[in-house]
Amino acid sequence: MRNETARHDVTVVGGGLAGVCAAIAAARLGRSVALINNRPVLGGNASSEVRVWVCGATGHGKNHHAREGGIMGELLVENQFRNPDGNPYYWDAVVLDAVRAEPGITLYLNTDVREVDAEGPDEARRITSVTGWMMGSERRIRFESSLFLDCTGDGLIGHLAGARHRIGRESRAEYDEAWAPETADDITLGSTLLFYTKDAGHPVKFVPPNFAKDITRTSIPQRRIIKAGDNGCAYWWIEFGGELDTVHDNERIRDELWSVIHGIWDHIKNSGEFDAANMTLEWVGSVPGKREYRRFLGDYVLHQGDILGQTEFADRVAFGGWSIDLHPPQGMFATEAGARQLYADGIYHIPYRSLYSVNTENLLFAGRNISASHVAFGSTRVMATCATIGQAAGTAAALCATGNVTPRELPVPELHRALLRQDASLIGLASTDPEDLALRARATASSTLTGLAVEDSDELWPLAADAGLVLPADPDLSGVELLVDADRDTEIVIDLYDPA
Repeated sequence: MRNETARHDVTVVGGGLAGVCAAIAAARLGRSVALINNRPVLGGNASSEVRVWVCGATGHGKNHHAREGGIMGELLVENQFRNPDGNPYYWDAVVLDAVRAEPGITLYLNTDVREVDAEGPDEARRITSVTGWMMGSERRIRFESSLFLDCTGDGLIGHLAGARHRIGRESRAEYDEAWAPETADDITLGSTLLFYTKDAGHPVKFVPPNFAKDITRTSIPQRRIIKAGDNGCAYWWIEFGGELDTVHDNERIRDELWSVIHGIWDHIKNSGEFDAANMTLEWVGSVPGKREYRRFLGDYVLHQGDILGQTEFADRVAFGGWSIDLHPPQGMFATEAGARQLYADGIYHIPYRSLYSVNTENLLFAGRNISASHVAFGSTRVMATCATIGQAAGTAAALCATGNVTPRELPVPELHRALLRQDASLIGLASTDPEDLALRARATASSTLTGLAVEDSDELWPLAADAGLVLPADPDLSGVELLVDADRDTEIVIDLYDPA
C-alpha cells in the first residue's frame, strides 16, 4: 500500500454533474482542485453506468426558454455537436474532456473517501482532511484543503464531519407544505435500474435467470406501461427502496431491481403479447440510480412555498424549473401512479444560503443533498439543476479560498459578479461589474425576419409519435401552415402553447 498526501485549495468529493461543474468553476478562478470520484467514469447518474437522461429547468418542455447556461450549458452544446444520437459512452468522453481541459484540476477516479478528519465543537466544525482509497492501485490518499465540497449525493463526507442533515420527509406543519405528510418519517424516493434493448436482425430466445421475478403475479403489468420497443429512461418507474435505507440496503435494492428487469424482459419476450422475436437485451444497469438520501442543513432550507411562489432571494445563485416530482414509497409496486407532479409558473430561484453547512464552516455542498425540504428536493434533484448549483458552490469555494473567508462570510455581490462572468444565469440580476463589456455593448440588426417557412421539404417526417416545433414570435404569431401527406383518413390534433 502506498500512503500519500495531496494538498489543494479546494477538494470536491463526488464526480457527478454537480461535482464536475463545481471543480471546473473553481479551477477557472485559478484554484488548485482535487476532484474525487468513487467510480471509474464521471457523470454520476448521467454516466454510462447508470444512463439517466439529463433534465433541468425546461421541465418536460414547459419552460422552453429556461435551458441551463454556464458550464452545464457548455456540456449540453458540446454533446449536441459530438453526440446527436445520445451514445452514453460519448457523453462520458464529453464530461471527461471538460475536466481534463482544466489544468488546475487533479482527477482521482476509483477513489472512495471513507475517512474524514474534523475538529471543533458541534456548532463550529471544521474539516481538516478527507482520506480515500484508490481501488485497483492500492493507494491511500489524504486530501488536505481549506474548502471541501460534498457532491456525493448521499452526503457521506458531511455526515462523517458532523454536518447536520435530514433523511426522510418533514411534517406538513414544519414548513407549511401541502404536499408533505402530516407526520415526519424516514421515507425517501427509491432507486432505479435501467436497461437497453436492440433488434438483433434474427430471432433471439430468452431463458430467464432463476432470480427473474414473475411480474404477472404483481401489480406491475396492470399499473405500468410496458412496450417491446421501449428501453432506457422509458422505464424510469422501475423504482424500489423508498421504504428501505437507500444506502445501507443498496445491495438488496439492486437485487430486487434486477429481478424485476429480467422479469419484465421475460414477459416481453415469452408471453406472446409483444412483437419481440428479434429483440435482445443489450445492457442492464448494475449501479442503482439513487434519488434521495441525506439533505444537509444550511442557513436556509428551501421549501415548497419558495418553489411555487418563486421567491426572489437576494442571494440567489442558481435556478430550477422541474416540477415537484414525488414518487410513492412502494415504487413500482405501488397501486397509484408512479409519480405526481406540481409545477411552478415558470422557473424558481435557489439561494446561496442553502449551499453551505449551518455548523461546518468550511463545507459547501451541491447536488441532491442541498439544504431543501423533501418536497422542494423533489424538484431540485434533477441533474442539470444540480449542475448549476455545482457551479455556484465551486465558484464560492474558490472565492473563499482566495479571500481566506468561510462560505458564510463571503460577500454575495462578489459571488454574483464571479458567476455572471462565468456565464451563469442569475435570473433577474444584471451585472454591475464596471469591467463587464456587456454593459457598454449595443446590439443592432441590418434586417428582420418576417416569415419563417420551408418551401421545399427534403424528406417527410413520419408522425409515429408526437412532434413539436418551437417558433420565435415577436410580437405575435399571425398564422401557421402545415403541409401534411396522408395515405388514409387521418385525424391530426394540433395544440398551441404560449410559453411566455
